Amino acid sequence: MLYNNGIPVTSLQDIANCIASELSRTSNSSNYSVPFLNIKISAEKKNLNFHSSPYAPYNTDFTFSELKRCLSETHKTSPGPDNIIYLMLQHLSDRSLQNLLFLYNRIWQEHSFPSCWQQVIIIPILKPGKEPSDPRNYRPIALTSCLCKILEKMVNKRLLYYLETNKIFSPFQSGFRQGSCTVDNLLALETEIRNVFIRRQHTVAIFFDIEKAYDRSWRFGILRDLYECNLRGNLPIFIQNFLKLRKFRVQIGNQLSDYFIQEEGVPQGSVLSVTLFALKINDILKQLPPSVKGFLYVDDLYISCTGDNINFIERQLQLAVNKIQQWSTFNGFTFSTAKTSCIHFCRKCRLHPEPEILLGSQLITVVNEVKFLGITFDKKLTFRPHVIKLRKKLDKALNILKVLSNTSWGASRTSLLRVYRAAILSKMDYGCVIYGSARQSVLKILDPIHHSALRLCSGAFRTSPVESLYVECCEPPLDHRRKMLTLHLYHKILSLPEHPFFKYKQSQFILRLQKARPCVIPSFFTRASEFLNNLDLENLQVVPLLKYHLTPWNSHGLKFLNPFKTFDKANTAPIVYQQLFANHRDLYHNFIPVFTDGSRSSSSTSFACFY
Repeated sequence: MLYNNGIPVTSLQDIANCIASELSRTSNSSNYSVPFLNIKISAEKKNLNFHSSPYAPYNTDFTFSELKRCLSETHKTSPGPDNIIYLMLQHLSDRSLQNLLFLYNRIWQEHSFPSCWQQVIIIPILKPGKEPSDPRNYRPIALTSCLCKILEKMVNKRLLYYLETNKIFSPFQSGFRQGSCTVDNLLALETEIRNVFIRRQHTVAIFFDIEKAYDRSWRFGILRDLYECNLRGNLPIFIQNFLKLRKFRVQIGNQLSDYFIQEEGVPQGSVLSVTLFALKINDILKQLPPSVKGFLYVDDLYISCTGDNINFIERQLQLAVNKIQQWSTFNGFTFSTAKTSCIHFCRKCRLHPEPEILLGSQLITVVNEVKFLGITFDKKLTFRPHVIKLRKKLDKALNILKVLSNTSWGASRTSLLRVYRAAILSKMDYGCVIYGSARQSVLKILDPIHHSALRLCSGAFRTSPVESLYVECCEPPLDHRRKMLTLHLYHKILSLPEHPFFKYKQSQFILRLQKARPCVIPSFFTRASEFLNNLDLENLQVVPLLKYHLTPWNSHGLKFLNPFKTFDKANTAPIVYQQLFANHRDLYHNFIPVFTDGSRSSSSTSFACFY
């Protein structure tokens, strides 16, 4: 039962309409500020002419290889209003897929978007720890047409190719980009703080929260950004039609609400939405002064400033916040002052004033710890609060293994280990290259979880030595695992020339300070160098992995000859294959032969390559 303005709502139909009305109200343009509404009305009077365009390769017809590639990358997801699932499309014959491709190319060339693809079914999911009777406490899970999402994937690949090859995205925007992840932002923050602690300086970081970022994105602003990127023709026209007149219905049980309009914002559940939003918010990093650093993961933004004088830091951050606030006024975004927080990282013992920074007319709250991209940073960077919270979460996840395991019945060791790696170990692995810099006394809090899980998986006694558990389950100690993942990330950075930290090197001044102050925990790159030195691998040369952006509209598949394809293996004598192979080697004797083979057992799969 819901309460709408104090009035109880009991029937499923009314509950669905109540939640849908609240979602529709969220994306309404009346939520914008009065100054931005004036800017919006004035800007939308200008017509964006996407039709005037010379030939552009990204506007060509979609190819069959594009369709097959996007179809192969799909997962088993719920269908949209048409009840067509990806599995149906994957089982279509090539002739049927050619017909589907013909339909897509007609939509692409004739600039006509099917109205039924603009309709969405929303399943409301209650947010954790929220009051279920409030219609505002439900997260919308949007189910859109799988046929439409295939076309969106093909368009999105072309759009991303254009944005990446023209270097339109900021290098400090790491959201949903090839070779980037959340750890990049965490690494940037942790490295800056560790270096500040060594130099005995101050770092102040501000973590922004954008209210209803996706739901209130200015659609005309997105189209204007596409126009300013010099995109013309079919691609921007498709996006323009795609954003028009989005309608949705909320489903509760088997009851559907009436149709409601999503006036602004990028569509929920859309493949294109993340890319369009990332493009819209990309310019926010250009507003920062040189002394202020900023990193962005889609809508998760933080800025930071470092120095000896807290007053200087305060002035620089206030200038940056004012510019960000001004940018948001012209682009329709609103920052939540209640959820935006500031944290002052410093190891100095003497008293010093906390920074006072205004967001609008309200003071940004200074906190002792903040959760950023799943990792809790405290002002002394001990990571103890994060490890304690992680331990509580893992204690609950460990109950899964306790239910599934028993000495006389239950799941096999292989199945239990898979559950452990998926449900528990993955949580410990996330961000461990960052929080792994904590003191050993803090990290040991997680060891009992690892050992208890291995005992449950292997059926070992409580008195069994821990080292035997590692051998039996083929799992290393957590400390070794953290070092291994640290080296993986370190070499990944060295292999990506476009990574923000590719050319990063610790200054000699920092290294001298580190030797003079060994009690201060070093930064990530110093720790990784020490691990390599202990393994006698410091002279290892890493070959840069050049990031090739393959044109989506061209086929890049392998072309190969198969002289054996017309022969049935069960009914063909070995001598026939031998003669065919000898003939093949005679024709291509100037080529290097490469022999491959694969085999599979009940527990593993292997392959070998020889040349």
